[in-house]
Parts: sequence; structure tokens; C-alpha cells
Amino acid sequence: MATLAAKLGLKIMAIAFWLGNLLNISFDSQSDPKSQYLGILNIDNIHNPILLVTLGSVISIIAIAIILVRSSIVSLQRLKKSNQELESLVQETSYELDASKASLQRSNFILSRREQQLRKQQNVLFDLTKDKAINQGDFIVAVQNVTRTGSYALNVERASIWLFDKNKTLLHCLDLYQKSLHLHTEAEFLTAAAYPSFFKALLENRIIAVEDVQDDAIFQELVHPYCLPLNIVSVLISRFEVGGEIIGILLLEHTDIEHLWIEEEISFASSLADLLALGMEAQERRRAEESLRVEQKKSERLLLNVLPQEIAERLKNVQSKTKLHLKTSGTIVADSFEEVTVLFADIVNFTEYAASISASELVNVLNDIFSEFDHLVEQYDLEKIKTIGDSYMVVGGLPVPSKDHAVAIAEMALHMQTAIQKFKRTDGTNFSLRIGIHTGQAIAGVIGTKKFIYDLWGDTVNVASRMESYGLAGCTQVTEATYQLLKEKYYLEQRSAINIKGKGEMITYLLKGRI
Repeated sequence: MATLAAKLGLKIMAIAFWLGNLLNISFDSQSDPKSQYLGILNIDNIHNPILLVTLGSVISIIAIAIILVRSSIVSLQRLKKSNQELESLVQETSYELDASKASLQRSNFILSRREQQLRKQQNVLFDLTKDKAINQGDFIVAVQNVTRTGSYALNVERASIWLFDKNKTLLHCLDLYQKSLHLHTEAEFLTAAAYPSFFKALLENRIIAVEDVQDDAIFQELVHPYCLPLNIVSVLISRFEVGGEIIGILLLEHTDIEHLWIEEEISFASSLADLLALGMEAQERRRAEESLRVEQKKSERLLLNVLPQEIAERLKNVQSKTKLHLKTSGTIVADSFEEVTVLFADIVNFTEYAASISASELVNVLNDIFSEFDHLVEQYDLEKIKTIGDSYMVVGGLPVPSKDHAVAIAEMALHMQTAIQKFKRTDGTNFSLRIGIHTGQAIAGVIGTKKFIYDLWGDTVNVASRMESYGLAGCTQVTEATYQLLKEKYYLEQRSAINIKGKGEMITYLLKGRI
């Protein structure tokens, strides 16, 4: 603005000098400029037409110049103000753009961090879903894996799992992981009697997210006895259920400074709680399966006490294929064997002895004697068929056929005669056995609708029974068929022909021992 005024002033001075030259007015440098200027404006010179015209023009020019100067000054002032306003607006806009840019950068950074956190949590959850401890029901190991990975994934100092009691009045910490110590421990119990509001909130809310425990009504009961001593500031709780029943909680605790739980963290904690529920369901399923296996083993052991193993397996296969039960299937398994050796043993005069003792004593004596015989059956890989009173029946050569069935029966008979000598009657005398053996064909199978057994039928069974009943106390009597199988290895003493009921006269032999 000043520059413009100066330029106008110079132009006016130039016009004045031009006028002076035109009027032959001399501007002596030594004269007073003021007087020279006044000379120009001398009234005497006003009557000069040329001068008047010239002065009028000058005055017009000066007036116009003054107007132009004033207008320029006003315009310049307005322009300066507009420039200032524009500069202010530009600066304000720049500030807003910078703020928007910073906000966008922060938003992008937060989004990036949340995306990284979400990806990290997804990887953790994916690894946990493949955890064998969770899937196979090893709940203790699964719990430790969840607390440890949860602590690192959410960057919290403390992660713990608590289980409710049956009445939901007590919480027991199953596992507490402390990140700074890399340590798994157990914490104290929490009771509903001491913290009623806290327990009520747990039972009413599946998720509880608290930024500052001191400002939250739920934790007022826990601030002084629990939170402050452990420096706990922020808490995230996710409840888990099994079969619709509330089982426990996952507790994540941030220490030292407040932590605002974002949606991804809350969702992650909820997913961890769901995994815990799956792990507990797997544990219950594992326990049920284990109980089922135990019961199945008991049933199998009981079945094997009644049936030979091969027959029991065949029986189970038949049932699984036909889906029939024993009570409706009748004879499930029946086989014909070309050659087996059957043994009957009977305790001599045991009926009279039984009449002289109590029932419990009778059962105990028979149990002791027959248990000894059972060990011999296992030793020689024979098959016990049954006991009837004081009679004991065993067979060799089935259900799996064997070539040495007669030898195995002979060995058992000799050991039975020795074993019975260990047992005494109440009067101090020894027990004695009559044993009968016969070799021949037989049919074996399972019969019955309820108390089924593996039994043996055929003439061979009848003859073996006759060998026992027509035998001698303390001796083992065998038939001609059995004698032919044993004569190369055992001493056998021939008896006189005896008349066997239903068979007539038969030549029999007494087994004395191994050659």
C-alpha cells in the first residue's frame, strides 16, 4: 500500500514539474520550494486561459489520483483482510486435515493391531481345538493349556479356571497361571456366603468385563480382600456350561494398569470357555467309556468263568450279527468233536460227611478242594464243564481240538489224587477221590435261556460217569479207548471185567502213574 502511494506521489511531482516547465516557472534549487509552488498558484496567473485550463486539468488529475489512491487503499485493505481470512481458513483447514490424517493413521494402526490380535487368537483357538488333552478328556492337562495360552494371547498376568460345587455356593480354583512366573498353581476357595453379589452376578451373566474393579459394583466385595492385595485392576470372566448346567468360570485378570476389553478379546475368552466345556464333556465321555470298558471286562470275565474263551467270542459274534438275546436264541453254539477225553471225579462218602457239618463249613471245604482242581485245569489247558454237588467234571480236546487231550487228563487225574490228600475231615482222616475217564465222540454247546452253560452230551459222557461210579476209592479208572492212548506213557493196571449198567461187561484199567 505504501509503495503504491509513493508511486502516485512521484507521478504528481512529475506533473507539477511538467507544468512548471510549461509556464516557464523556474524552480531554483536555492529558492524556497514553497514560494515557487505558491507562485504557480498566484492569482495573477489565473487569468491566463492556458494556465487555467492546465490548472484545471492538474486539479482534476490530482482529484482523480486522490480518489484512485483512496480507492486503492480501501481495496488493498480489503484484499489484505481477505488474504488474512483466506490464510486463516487455509491454516484451519490444514489443521483439520492433519488431525484427520492422524486420526486415520490411529484408526489404521488400531485396525491393524486388532487384525493381528484376532489372527493370533484364531491361531491359538485352532491349536487348542487339535489339543489331544481336550479331545481325549485329559481335563487337567487341557485346563493348564487353556490358562497358559489364554494368558499369553490376551497378555494378562493371571489366567485361572474355577469350578462350582454342586450347590453353586463355592468356587474352587482348579488352575491359576501367572505369566511373569511361568507357574501353574491353585488359589483359595471363594464362597457365596462371603461374596453373595459376586456369585449372583456369575450365575446371571455369561460374560463379565470390568475395566476398573474399584468402580464396579460387582467387585466391591472383592476389592479389599482379593483384588488390591494381588494388584488386580481389570477383570474378564467367561462362564462355561455342560449339558445346560453351569460348571465353572474362566477368569482373566489384568494387573497394574486399567485395560479396556475390546470385542475380540471378549469373544476370544468366550471361545476358550466353550473349549473348556468341550474338554469337560470329553472327560465325562471318557469316564463313561472307561466305566463301560470296566463293566464289559467284568462281564467278559464272568462269561469266561461260565464259557470257554473261544465259545464266548463266537457267542458274542452270533449275537452281534443276529441281534438276538440268549433268552430268545436257544442253542447259540454247538459243535461235534470226533475225539475228546472226559473225566469225572467224586469225593468218596462226602454225602455222609456233609450231614455232620454246617452249611458254611460244607461250602468252604468244597470251595477249597475245587479251587485246587481249577488251578490244575488251567495248568493243563483243559476245560472245566461243571460241578454237581461233590462231583467235578472236566474234558480235554475242546473247544479247540488237541492231540494230547488224553495225556493232559491223565496228568490232571494223578495230580488230583495227590491234591486231595492235603485236605482233612473233622476227624483228621483224609478225603479220597474216585475218578473215571473215557475217550470218544461228544457234542458240546451252549444251552439254556437264562442261566446258560457250556455243556457236553453223548455216550462218551455217560461212560466216563460210569467209570467214576464203578471205580475204587483213591483210584482212577479208565476205559479201553483211553488205555490205548496212554499205554505208551503210563502204568495202567487191568481190572477184571465188570458189568457196567447199560453197557454190559467192560475191560477197564487203573491209572497208576507215568512210566
